[in-house]
Amino acid sequence: MKTKLTLSIIGVLNILQSILYTLFAIPAVDMMFNVGEEAANVAVLFQYALSPAFLMIGLIFIFSRNFEVNNAKKLLLALLIAYVPLFFAFYTLASSPLTNIGLPDFAVDIVVYVLALFTYLKPKQ
Repeated sequence: MKTKLTLSIIGVLNILQSILYTLFAIPAVDMMFNVGEEAANVAVLFQYALSPAFLMIGLIFIFSRNFEVNNAKKLLLALLIAYVPLFFAFYTLASSPLTNIGLPDFAVDIVVYVLALFTYLKPKQ
């Protein structure tokens, strides 16, 4: 798959995620967590704190679209490596009685991982 397309897709998804985390933090927390008001407020603040990280990642991928294949592969490899502990965190979240989170909630992340892995293994300029 073309690295430019993969980097664009991942970048746009991260930018959208940063916007949606900010706009829908309160309803998302209410939907995802079985906690009291104080803990819900902390979770909302955490959503706001994570939004800039997703924006940074998205912008890095968007601005890196024109990298040569070797550099694009390094960026994809970094993403693939970072997803490993993230998947462990997802498992921990999904296993907790404090959450209403399951595998469908991580579908986009699984698709991004597979897309990045496929492009990393079979890159095209």
